Amino acid sequence: MNLPALVGSLLLVTGTQVPLQVRQDHVLPVFGCGTGCSVETEQLTYPETMDDGWIRIKVIQRTWINSKDENGVYRTRLCRGDEDGCGPAESEIWLFADCAGEKFATSSNADRSDSWEQDVFYREGDWKGQPKFQTVHGNPFMRWAKLCPAESAEGREYIRQWYQKLFDSFKSIKNTP
Repeated sequence: MNLPALVGSLLLVTGTQVPLQVRQDHVLPVFGCGTGCSVETEQLTYPETMDDGWIRIKVIQRTWINSKDENGVYRTRLCRGDEDGCGPAESEIWLFADCAGEKFATSSNADRSDSWEQDVFYREGDWKGQPKFQTVHGNPFMRWAKLCPAESAEGREYIRQWYQKLFDSFKSIKNTP
């Protein structure tokens, strides 16, 4: 089956464009951005490899916050930008991954010209060599890992073991008389 021809035929017959849903396999669906804050990511394009080897995809990011309503009850709602001090509620941006170079970047431009680039592993200090998966950094490792599954396997296993140790610690506290 020729998908472009099928879509073109549907467009011709119906007079409207038939939206094709992009699978959400290459984005971290939600990540934290601080206390009571989360960022939801919707993948708009499939990954493509640029001439310099970086992978890119276009996404929409939505920032959600928890705040009290008029009755004092905490509710999750879309951020109101400057009013809430959390940036734009929704933005269309590009995500980039350099799998071999272990870097992740975001940019409003498809050519990465205004990108904010980060290492996905700590390069120095006590955590040297460990993945950056914490909220304070915007979770670059796990966002990169969705685009670089083979290169991220060891780091993902480290994170799995880290969470298992944390879980076991809580379990042992719970079972302490």
